[in-house]
Parts: sequence; C-alpha cells; structure tokens
Amino acid sequence: MISPGENGSGSTTSDLKQKISEDIQSASDYAGQAATKISDDAKVAATEQKNVLANKLGGVADALEKVASELESGDQRDIGKLTRNLGTNLRGASRSIEDRSLSEIAGMAEDFGRKQPLAFLSIAAIAGLAASRFLTSSAPKSGASIRDGAVSGQLPVSRAPSTSVAPTSLTNMEGRAYD
Repeated sequence: MISPGENGSGSTTSDLKQKISEDIQSASDYAGQAATKISDDAKVAATEQKNVLANKLGGVADALEKVASELESGDQRDIGKLTRNLGTNLRGASRSIEDRSLSEIAGMAEDFGRKQPLAFLSIAAIAGLAASRFLTSSAPKSGASIRDGAVSGQLPVSRAPSTSVAPTSLTNMEGRAYD
C-alpha cells in the first residue's frame, strides 16, 4: 500500500494547504487595510462636517447678535440683552466645537446627557424633527399626483366605502375553526 507522501500527492496536498493559507492571509491583510482606509476616510468626513457645523453655528450667532442690536436700540432692551447672551453663548459653543476633536465632543455630549438627561433628550428630539423636516423638504417632488393614477397608469382610486368584511375566525384544511 502506498502512503500519501510517497507518490507526490501528499506534497500536492500540503502545497494546496499552503497556498490556501497564503490566500487567506492575503485577503485578511487586504481587508484590514481597507477597513483602516474606510475608518480614516470616515474620520476626515466627520471632521469636515464638524467644522461645517461650527461655521453654521457661528453664522446663527452673528444673526442673533444683529437681532439683539436692533432690539436693544428699540423698545425691547431686555429681550435684546437675552438675545445677545444667547448669541454669545452660541458663538462660544461654535468655537469650542471647532477647537476640539471628535472624541472630545462625544465625551462632552455623554457628560451632558448624564448630567441633564431631559435637556439632552429634548435636544435630540428637536434635532431629529429638524432632520426629518429637512429630508422631506429636500425629497424630489413628482409632477403628477398618485391620487389621479397618472404616475403608475392606474385608474383613479375610488373613495367609496369598502364593503368587504374581515373574517372573525380562521379555518384549517379540515374545516375546523381557530379563534
């Protein structure tokens, strides 16, 4: 009887195992490099968005300070002072965001969430509402109305009340009722 190593097929098997092992290692290395690149790209994009947010907050602070000047020069000095304080605080937050790393900002948000959970949830809800309003307003509008059936070529939907009745129980194949 011939053993696998004697006729050369054993070396072919070990060569195949070695090749598979090298291919797996190569694929693993490539996946690791790709994951690192994706992570780095995501950090760069997040940093850019952080800076955009800081700039927008600065713009809102400018607008609040202009409104405050108008209010202070008019009859509503108290409201003007409050508006100016809000603008000043917003400008400080803008600079704070700009000067910090993403991990520091995340830590600040965590701390704020622990110390002021109701305020944190309120801000999150407002941000979610604003995001949903933004997304729905920026969605493409179709020129035709679905109600008219023009979009899909269907006939218009009838507004007559439905006359179908939902079953009160289900039956199996033998006719027995399930409730």
